[in-house]
Amino acid sequence: MKVTLKKAFSIIDGRLSTEIGDVYEMLNYIFDDNFMTHQLPTAMNRLKELNPNWFSGMVDVLNDVKKTNNTNDFGELIKIIDKSFPAYEFQLGKISSEFSFFDGIIKQK
Repeated sequence: MKVTLKKAFSIIDGRLSTEIGDVYEMLNYIFDDNFMTHQLPTAMNRLKELNPNWFSGMVDVLNDVKKTNNTNDFGELIKIIDKSFPAYEFQLGKISSEFSFFDGIIKQK
């Protein structure tokens, strides 16, 4: 699944840069699951903990944009991404782990 930098911003940074449905779509794809709203923070935290190479690469790109433009202001970053990186895409990976999510708690399968 390919996503734009603006769409990925939500799972990289944690601030909602797109529709919440996009967050569900990305996390459900990554974990091959069907998350409920209260499980999203746990899934995002787990993604950050596992930090697969494809994810850390996305984080590096966003951090470079922040550093190059000397800002962490959400509004400014979204304007910069819309103007300079509208078609910049990432390939999301899958996380096949021995973990499942239930009621926001990670349980070993």
